Amino acid sequence: MIKYLEKAARLISDALGTEAPLRYEEVLRLLETPPDPEKGDIAFPCFQVAKALRKGPPMIAGDLAQKLQDKLGEDFQWIKPLGPYLNFRLSADAAFQIVSSVKAKGAAFGHSSTGNGQRVLIEYSSPNVAKELHIGHFRNTILGQALNNIYRATGHTVIAVNHLGDWGSQFGRVAWAYQHYGNETELEKDPLNYLTSLYVRVSAEEETNPAIDKEARLLFKKIEEKDPELTALWKRFRELSIEGLDQVYDRLGVSFDEYIGESFYIDKIDSLVADLKEKGLLELSEGAQVVSFGEDMPPCLVITGDGTTLYATRDLAAAIWRHDHFKFDRCLYVVGNEQRLHFMQVFGVLKKMGHAWAEKLEHVNYGLYRFKDGKFSTRKGKVILAEEVLNEARDKALEIINSKNPDLKEKQSTAEIVGVGAVVFNDLSTDFVKDVEFDWNRVLDFEGDTGPYLQYSYARACSILRQAREKGFEPRLPSSSPVLKASEAAQTLMKQFGRLEAALEGARRLNKPSIVANYAIDLAKAFNGFYRQVKVLDTAASKEDVGERLGLVAAFQQVLGNTLGLLCMKAPEEM
Repeated sequence: MIKYLEKAARLISDALGTEAPLRYEEVLRLLETPPDPEKGDIAFPCFQVAKALRKGPPMIAGDLAQKLQDKLGEDFQWIKPLGPYLNFRLSADAAFQIVSSVKAKGAAFGHSSTGNGQRVLIEYSSPNVAKELHIGHFRNTILGQALNNIYRATGHTVIAVNHLGDWGSQFGRVAWAYQHYGNETELEKDPLNYLTSLYVRVSAEEETNPAIDKEARLLFKKIEEKDPELTALWKRFRELSIEGLDQVYDRLGVSFDEYIGESFYIDKIDSLVADLKEKGLLELSEGAQVVSFGEDMPPCLVITGDGTTLYATRDLAAAIWRHDHFKFDRCLYVVGNEQRLHFMQVFGVLKKMGHAWAEKLEHVNYGLYRFKDGKFSTRKGKVILAEEVLNEARDKALEIINSKNPDLKEKQSTAEIVGVGAVVFNDLSTDFVKDVEFDWNRVLDFEGDTGPYLQYSYARACSILRQAREKGFEPRLPSSSPVLKASEAAQTLMKQFGRLEAALEGARRLNKPSIVANYAIDLAKAFNGFYRQVKVLDTAASKEDVGERLGLVAAFQQVLGNTLGLLCMKAPEEM
């Protein structure tokens, strides 16, 4: 579809000539998809040029349509004005060409090379060691991986970094707890679960025994001073934590190129502080060292009064090292809304230090999870663990499968795919700056705009193709089927395939995987509309015609499978 968008933009740009101040690239960005397929496939809103041309948008649309009537070629069936819009309808031949491209490109269909030569570093997940992954980390983990997938699909070189919270006073608390009531057998049995329970226990005890905080901070200071025994304990807990986290990441289809925690940057703090001092940026404030921004925002705390480092200190050192080491063209921090001020301060300090590349840093913020009934069962009090959410989703999916298709083979693995996919899609289909409402009934609905609906549509396509082969039919590349040419639903589906590349580009440009998620829903709806309108396995039709209808089903299976993969979802062949 990008090819046809570009052609439409070029035609409009040439027709406008020098009368309107819109370049080809600007016209291309303005093009839209009409909400009703009967109104065409591409629409140009004429509002943007009304002032320059001193005409009303409907008149401009009419003038442009008249100029372009002899420019239809083989790609467009018609070009006509519809109110203030100039609309284009792709020809049937163009639609068949899109399906041909699906067949030719396979798993790479929808991908582009727009980002070739561009290096993008994405930091996401970033949990603390010695704690299980909780629901608060779920959004940035899934959002980060989806962005990783999308940037790679648009030709970028991606460096995916898990910035582990493996340094700071919280580790002192876990070390204190392990020294006072640690159990080696329990640690070996389920390391991450046990370390989390230690942290929960010591945090609760600290409320009635404030001395624990001071003792824990002293333990962490000893780690900073490289105490051999405590350093060995820290390294062990870090390794066990990564092993435990990887089990959850595997279920989510999440992976990283680098596990570089905060501890990695500790030996880079001295040079950072020296640079800040040399540039005259550090000021004393109540015993601490800060970088001030005047009245623009609160100062950035760099070194505390007792000489310890903070998140900001380590993030400053990390940004400088990453830029020098990875030479990125863009760096994304996928972190929640609550850290907005933190990143404004960190980016602001880097700019004050004279690092022009700080303009390449971007905070991709997101909202919180909200549970519809305000409740969620958990073993850890107020802590909602990501793995518990996934387990509950899997179990609920299994209940639905048992009621709808009790004879299904591989029910357990299918329930895992559907349950995890439901949670992932519920997250990614929401604009990330908004809070996500978690309602089990909606998340696992097979009829609504949900993950299970997409996976069921994929499984339906697989089922059609299986039945066809059992009857001796094979998919053929659609090229001349009179039924597909005449069917509005078939034409809509073929053109919908072509919109994947534009959806990916929009998601990449705005850092919004929800654009791809919404595309997936539109794609599945187009397929189900086609399936209702066209009898695919029509034994009264010719073998060639049935083969072309099956070819369209196979193309849908490919495109939806590609799209689900981008959204960190698996595609079951049976449900």
